[in-house]
Amino acid sequence: MARSSDWTEAKLKRFLAEGRGQGERENYRPWLTVMDIPSRGRASRVFSRKCNRVVHLLTDTQLRYFYLLEWDESIFDIKEQFPLLDVETIVDQMDESLLKRLKDPKTEVPHVITTTFVMTARDQQGREIQYARAIKDAAELEKKATLERLEIQRRYWEERHVDFAVVTQHEIPVQRSRNIEWVLSALNVEDYGFSSTQIQEYASILQEKLLSSDQRIRTILASFEREMKEEAGTGLLVFRYLIASRLIQINMDADIQLSATPKDLGLKVNMLQGGERRFGAVR
Repeated sequence: MARSSDWTEAKLKRFLAEGRGQGERENYRPWLTVMDIPSRGRASRVFSRKCNRVVHLLTDTQLRYFYLLEWDESIFDIKEQFPLLDVETIVDQMDESLLKRLKDPKTEVPHVITTTFVMTARDQQGREIQYARAIKDAAELEKKATLERLEIQRRYWEERHVDFAVVTQHEIPVQRSRNIEWVLSALNVEDYGFSSTQIQEYASILQEKLLSSDQRIRTILASFEREMKEEAGTGLLVFRYLIASRLIQINMDADIQLSATPKDLGLKVNMLQGGERRFGAVR
């Protein structure tokens, strides 16, 4: 929620005129950005390949959850800091004292309630579905004001038949989120001085080595670098690229140890058969 002491009618109109809370995928603009509100923890601006734009995340917990969404292949659109601009549709479910508390104490302008993430996905039957999640630190749930605003969100999304839930840091698999963050940056191959063609060629070579070797990952990567006459670190980049591109599959919920063997990591290699992705286990 925008909770600035200078929340005025003019500011509300400016946000609306800027198209905040509107648009799809790369054209979406969040209601709040990292510049609009003091963050608790580390505010982040992160590029989403899924949405082809920078997303604005106001806390570490939001960042951790975002990476889970970015990794989920069923999701094709993510809207962060989504405003409930037509919340008046449930005003009859709110008492007068609550409505008063939702207004700025100085200007009497109602604050705009936001839901942290609204996602659009496809279910197993290919149908589009939407769901909403409010990301909160567990300590915030002890505050009456927070619970009141969450209840408004719950009623709002219930009216629209959209699944809504509150997620705290305790429900987020942190190791998985960190692993996703670690591998996804490898997709920006140009930042490391490689072309798309070159990285794909290297990926194919390393993929075969991982499939056929029982050595430690670190040893395989070093051997790859010597064979390709590349500097140290290139093998690790290609390894991360393989994971991020789903060309290999490993357990993303465990710490990725380079001292492990491919078999130890449960590594499987993506093999396209008849246009479909199939994973073959390391022998």
